[in-house]
Amino acid sequence: MTATSKPVVVKLGTPPDIVGALPSFIGFHPSESLVVMCLHGPRKRNGLTMRFDLPEARHHRAMVSEITARVTREGAGSAIVVCYTAAPDADGQLPRADLVVRQVRHLLSRDVEVVEALLVREGRWYSYTCTEPCCPTSGTPIPESPTGGAARFASEVALQGRAVLPDRETLAASVRGPVVLRHIGLAQTYNRVAAEVAGELADGDVESFAARTVSLAREALDGYVEGRRDLTDDDAARIVLGLHDKPSRDELTTWGIDDHADELVVLLTDLAQRAPDEEAAPVCTVLASVVYQQGGGALASVALERALRCDPGYTMARMLAAMLHGQVEPEELRSLSRTVRRDLRRR
Repeated sequence: MTATSKPVVVKLGTPPDIVGALPSFIGFHPSESLVVMCLHGPRKRNGLTMRFDLPEARHHRAMVSEITARVTREGAGSAIVVCYTAAPDADGQLPRADLVVRQVRHLLSRDVEVVEALLVREGRWYSYTCTEPCCPTSGTPIPESPTGGAARFASEVALQGRAVLPDRETLAASVRGPVVLRHIGLAQTYNRVAAEVAGELADGDVESFAARTVSLAREALDGYVEGRRDLTDDDAARIVLGLHDKPSRDELTTWGIDDHADELVVLLTDLAQRAPDEEAAPVCTVLASVVYQQGGGALASVALERALRCDPGYTMARMLAAMLHGQVEPEELRSLSRTVRRDLRRR
């Protein structure tokens, strides 16, 4: 989605619509997860959507408290709670009933209406709270393809170039670095390009080095916008290494407020896939920042996980992770990017 894209407005009025649309909101099909979608206003417009791994039972209380606090900070007037698990019923109750019912009660105690509390299991949905004939205890089959509002939302997401991946592991794999023979070949490329970069920096012309990094990145982005993804490994290595320069890195993060953010995400993902771990923190952080500015929390999260795994002390990645955890609105990050751009131009 570009910075100028209009938000997609759809009506998700039934459980099939809800369970059909949630993977598109999250970016992948969840499993063994609890998903909470915040809703706002009398028309219940969707807001923050959160996904959590299902914890051990002894952690249910802490998890419920954390989710309730986040929903409250979001200012949501209502919410949807959906549990994804393959676990069987236990003692005549749906799996994780203790967790879901506890979560519903906590939200109600904060005057947050719970519109639906659902279980999704093996292609069927169940209700934790409804005992009417519309919600049979044997569950209801989920349509193979989204219907109604969910279908429209899925098509809008596809038109914006955002794929719904099979699971979170696939999402995390999309920002991993090269492996095996590809890693060996790229290591040789990085060694050669790093020697060239070191020579340039030894000459003291840091500004020219930074300008070349930004210029190469701009040329690459223009190619991706035009449908040409012919970035060479040498140029990719040059950009990745150049992003260790903070002004160059900050310049690329500000591109997230411009048009063609989708193509920028694809380019940065490609660069992350070609970056060995020892060089990956800056490019993964730029990717996370750009995605976060567009409201993509799931991809931003896995990009930051790799950045901090590769360099636990990388300051900008730590800052973005704190913002993501604290539910800072994407617009605040876009505003920060505009300020950074002004500062860079003044310099």
